[in-house]
Amino acid sequence: MLALLGAFGQEIVDLRRQMVIEEVVAERGCKLYRGKFENRDALLVKTGMGKERAESATKLMLERYPVSAIISLGFAGALAPELSIGDVVVCSTLHCAHKSEHKWVSDGVCASDTHLLSLVSQGLEDIVAGCCLGSSVSLLQLESSTKKLAGLASAFHAHIVDMESYWIASIASARQIPFIAIRSISDTMQDCVQPFDQILTSDGRLLWKKAVLCFITHPQYLINTFTLYRNVRIARKSLIACVHHLVSKM
Repeated sequence: MLALLGAFGQEIVDLRRQMVIEEVVAERGCKLYRGKFENRDALLVKTGMGKERAESATKLMLERYPVSAIISLGFAGALAPELSIGDVVVCSTLHCAHKSEHKWVSDGVCASDTHLLSLVSQGLEDIVAGCCLGSSVSLLQLESSTKKLAGLASAFHAHIVDMESYWIASIASARQIPFIAIRSISDTMQDCVQPFDQILTSDGRLLWKKAVLCFITHPQYLINTFTLYRNVRIARKSLIACVHHLVSKM
């Protein structure tokens, strides 16, 4: 059974619409859809944001279902200056890190399955423009300022930053389940994700009272909101195209 995992509803909404859903499970802060995707048994999981949610959802999924392969999918922030909105990075290497005394320190490293990497690489450039193999770094918290990410790319030779991929990869590796991470760029080094680090819950829901107060006191953040919405729409298209490309070859 194939498992497709994304943190937020916007990352999985297109796949959910394309599934024939036979069962829905809402538990431990996540939501699992079981059914058919491209005529094969599949799970689609909305994990929620961050390490704790990603690990909890992955463990619940593996307790309940016979998963044969895992695709972690979603949006990411670009660390490499050459990456643009909607570009796709297939993560061959996945790091996790934290900052200590102004230096980035590694907490571990995992790798995507070589067979899945080979499959997704076949003809992908004809499906998605701006696609590359690269490395990711997963952090424990959302950083709203690119200044706080200074040195992260060079420390790990990383192309993108996210908050879930490594934790899912680590569990898959421990259980010897083939794993791959696919991320589409929703913000670059020039973009600012404020105020979303303040007004989103870990499952992606908007905290309306905080949001209204934030926009009243910082009206310039409305521009960030419009920009992110536009970026997400672009990132979704290339992300789903890449996932379909891989699944069709599995």
